[in-house]
This record gives sequence, structure tokens and C-alpha cells, in this order.
Amino acid sequence: MRVKRLVVTLLLCVFLVPLFSLTLEEVLPALSRDQIEQLYAGELVEGKSFSYDVKILAPQGSISEQHLVEALQKPESFTVVSLSYIPYSEVMQAMASAQRQLYIFNTMRAISTQEGITYISYRAGNKPKELIEKSWYLETPKSRSSLPDPVSSTVPPKAQYYVYQKDSSFKSNVYRHSYITTADEIFVKVENLETMRVFGLFKAVESEMLAIAMSTMQLEDGLLLSAMATIEGRDPEVKILGYTVDLPSAFTRRTTALGEWFKDQLNR
Repeated sequence: MRVKRLVVTLLLCVFLVPLFSLTLEEVLPALSRDQIEQLYAGELVEGKSFSYDVKILAPQGSISEQHLVEALQKPESFTVVSLSYIPYSEVMQAMASAQRQLYIFNTMRAISTQEGITYISYRAGNKPKELIEKSWYLETPKSRSSLPDPVSSTVPPKAQYYVYQKDSSFKSNVYRHSYITTADEIFVKVENLETMRVFGLFKAVESEMLAIAMSTMQLEDGLLLSAMATIEGRDPEVKILGYTVDLPSAFTRRTTALGEWFKDQLNR
């Protein structure tokens, strides 16, 4: 009996230990050495599906990779993808993997703290401009009363929420946040439930035709943060009264701002 228990324990060790000891090189084998060094240096690695093979930016075997493969099969669509690496702080390094996963999950859902985050605006002369003015949870897609950020004591395999946000580019919108989790990954897909309009007037993206996704993966010494946005049924550029809106750039700046917000929240 003791021998049997010992064998089971050893097998668990063989399968579980590598889960959180993977490196960037192992989960992103198609990236160049320069790109890996960029990530370790805290820089962003990104690509756009109409000019780059963005599949190499998805961690192998991840929920994020599955989502990207499905997104790239959609007709008349494009996807922008970005990667960043967040070394564990001393506090996170001291946590057990399950405890760290819960901390990450609660941090990702603290969307009220997105109010006031900024992005680099080309129209403002490449200067920071407020991106999100209001951000809170809703009970239903039709309600507008704010609910507090959820805080969990365990990480569920799946979860879904409705979120209201008002931002400087697309004004007021309601989104559905759908989470899928594993022992080492937390994936959230954000879909627009209302038509998104530039300046609140001109149609840019139809309802449920935008999917922004973020994923965290626990690695050996830090988190790999993947962010992507897929837009269906639109050309990359929208022309409005002589003004051109570059949607890939707009949503890359958006996901970059969200990534910076997440890093700041983790290190608080």
C-alpha cells in the first residue's frame, strides 16, 4: 500500500512540477531570440494578422492559442495580438501557485480600478489621454446600477459577468466578460453587446463583432500576459468626414493600456 502511494505521489510530481516551471522559450518556441529578450526586458511584442503570422504569439497548448486559432478562421476579420512578461514581485514569488492564481483572478476582475487609466493618443500629439471614464459591473445587460467588484475565495473553472464602461473613443457600452481558467492560465473574453460608435455618433463595430481577450499564464519566474482583439465585418480603417480611424492601432493601444493597468494592480 505504501509503495502504491509512493508511486502515485511521484507521478503527480512528474506531471505537476513542470506546469509552473516553464519558461518563455518553452511556451513560445517560434519566437526569435530578439523577441524573447524583448519580453524579458519588459517590452511589448505584437503583430497584426493581415501583415504577420500572429499564431506564433500564442502560448502553446493554451486557451489563448485555441481562441486565436478560432478567431483567425472568421471571414472578413482581423486580429491584433500583443505579449508582455511580468516578473513575479517578492510577494507573488512567496505565494503557492494556487494562492497566486486566486490573487491574479481577483486582480483581473477589479474593473472599477480601470477608471482613469490612460493611453497614448495620436490625436493628442502622442501624449497620454484618459481612456476609461467609468467602469463597473452590472446585474444584467440592461441595468445601469453599479455592483462592487467581485472577490472570490476560490478560482472557478468558468465565470461570466456584465460590465458597463464609458471611454473616450467609443463612449458608453455594455460588455460581457467570460472567464475560463486552468491551474496555470486565466483567460477572459470581452465582447461588446452594443454597437460601438466613434465619438458616440458614427458606427465603428456592430454588436458582438468585437472580442478582446486577455490571458495570464504562470511561468517559472513570472506571468506571460497575452492580449488580443478581433474585429469582424470591418476593414482595418474607418473613414469618417475626412478623418481616418485606424482600428488595429486603436485596439492595440487599448489592450496595451489594459495590460499596463493590470501590471500596476498586481504590484500594489
